Amino acid sequence: MALNFIKNTFGKTHSKKEAVADFHTTIIKVDDNFISSSSIMLDEKLFGNIFSLKEVEIAVPSEISGNIISRTSIISGKVFGDIRATEYVEVKSTATITGNILAKSIMIEPGAIVNGSIRIDGAIDERDLIEKVENRLKLNMQVGSAATPFLIEEKNSQNSKKK
Repeated sequence: MALNFIKNTFGKTHSKKEAVADFHTTIIKVDDNFISSSSIMLDEKLFGNIFSLKEVEIAVPSEISGNIISRTSIISGKVFGDIRATEYVEVKSTATITGNILAKSIMIEPGAIVNGSIRIDGAIDERDLIEKVENRLKLNMQVGSAATPFLIEEKNSQNSKKK
C-alpha cells in the first residue's frame, strides 16, 4: 500500500528535506513537519505535524503524535495533538483525540473520545495555512530534496472542481 511506502521512507534516516508520493500528491518532510498542497490519508503511526491545503484523513488504526492543520479533517484513528481546520472537522465514533479542536464547523459522532477543548469559530482565516504550506513548498523546491518528487493526480480532481 502507498501509505506503507510513506511510513518506510519517513522511518529511514534521510536529510532534513525530502519528498515522497502517495496516491494524492507530493508530501514534503521538513524536520518533523509533513507538508502537502493536496489531500493526505494516513493509516499508519506518524510522529510530526501535518499541514495540508486540502483534506487530512486519519483512518483506523492510525495514530498521529503531532498537530494537524488543514482545510478539512476526518478523524477515525488516534490523534495526540491539536487539530485546526479552516472549514470543518469530522470526528468519527472510533476516534480518540487528546488535544484541542478549532474549526468553522465540527461534527462528532457518538462514541468518539475528545480530551481537550472544542471551539467553533466562523472567522478562521485560511491565509495562515496557505502561507505556511506555500512557503515550505517553495523553500524545498529552491533548496532541492534528497529524493525525487513524484506528482500524481488526485483521484477526484473533477469532483473537487465542482465544489
